[in-house]
Amino acid sequence: MEWWQYLAVILGLLSAFFLSGLPVAFCFTLFNLIAMFFWMGGTKAFTTLPLSAYTSVASFPLIAVPLFIFMGDMLFRSGVMSVVIDAAGKWIGGIRGSLSLTAVGAGTIFGTMSGSGMSGVAVLGSTLAPEMRRRGYSKEMSLGPILGSGTLAMIIPPSILAVVLGSLANIDVGRLLISGVVPGLVLAALYTGYIFTRAWLQPHLAPLYAIGDPSLREKMAALVSCLPIGIITLAIWGVIFFGIATPSEAAAMGVAGALVVLAIYRKLTWDIVWRSVLATVKITSMVFLIIMNASAFGQILAFTGISRKLVSFVVEYTLPPLMVMIMMQLMLIVVGTFMDELAMLIVTIPVYMPIVEALQFDPIWFGLLILINLEVATISPPYGLALFVMKGVVPDATMMDIWKASLPFMLLGVIAMALIVAFPAIATWLPNLMG
Repeated sequence: MEWWQYLAVILGLLSAFFLSGLPVAFCFTLFNLIAMFFWMGGTKAFTTLPLSAYTSVASFPLIAVPLFIFMGDMLFRSGVMSVVIDAAGKWIGGIRGSLSLTAVGAGTIFGTMSGSGMSGVAVLGSTLAPEMRRRGYSKEMSLGPILGSGTLAMIIPPSILAVVLGSLANIDVGRLLISGVVPGLVLAALYTGYIFTRAWLQPHLAPLYAIGDPSLREKMAALVSCLPIGIITLAIWGVIFFGIATPSEAAAMGVAGALVVLAIYRKLTWDIVWRSVLATVKITSMVFLIIMNASAFGQILAFTGISRKLVSFVVEYTLPPLMVMIMMQLMLIVVGTFMDELAMLIVTIPVYMPIVEALQFDPIWFGLLILINLEVATISPPYGLALFVMKGVVPDATMMDIWKASLPFMLLGVIAMALIVAFPAIATWLPNLMG
């Protein structure tokens, strides 16, 4: 078989397994077993699986994954975000579209604590969406900002996806995490500008409402109440940026910081810790199974010659590197309409990284573009995972309502990617300053 025939068979089989409803990890496990049996020498090929599986997860950077998940789950279950939302309401409550702006601010802050975009959407959707609807906000101005800002946790450190991507693509995890700080703030600024503009042009979509007139003392008290949350941000960002600790060590400090914050807010209970431990074991097991399958999938691509032939194809046809990069990102956007982010990483990273190395792209810059692309894919119709999370926490909204609300924020994500392509320093400036 030619390499393109192998690629067609691979994509066809994976698509069939995904459509069957099997969990992503099991889809890749089944595909890898079938492919290794028929293409790599029958059952003898299975003897390579234990070693490759162990090697793929026996990695120090991956220790950060369960720790970040544990930290985010505790903060999600404790309801700490209500403190941030209340403080934001006191400061910007009198502005048109203030609840939408609160969603952006709260989503950005939660992104510095969580690492999980789905948790951000769930928290903001369950707390802010009902209040927005009660205040007369349109579904577009209530659901859209929550979808966009809730998934900022996929870009802003501590991003679980950044750790997984760095491990799969052999990219420095610490630098990749820090590279998400400025682009995450750029995205938040784009969301803010869109909300201001939309509320000004169509004021009926975000009506003003009376909140009283909080005094400066009340506003400062609300701001001070949020200061303990800064413990987590400083514990993670600071030690990574100054080279004091690795991302895994920073994740452990983040967990300690989360426990301190919960204790300060008097929300630290054994029930929250125990339920978070169980959730962490469940999610981490699935993530690590996917990473194990990614290693076997990479071996299959190498054995069939797909990776080597694709690189030769790109180099021989002398396409401009920028055009190649744009085509790769467009392919991710298309794939993201029916595949979740971890599946996208497994399918594309073993194919993309040899091309990235051949064209000498900056891996940090390219990895950051991938993360933003994954964020766009997560809110893209019809099967973006965040859309179903939103439907779960806002059951009175139809899927069509959610799809329409997500489209402007998808476009803003694409604009952010274009800015980073035009000005790579947005992604690389801060990592280059790291200790």
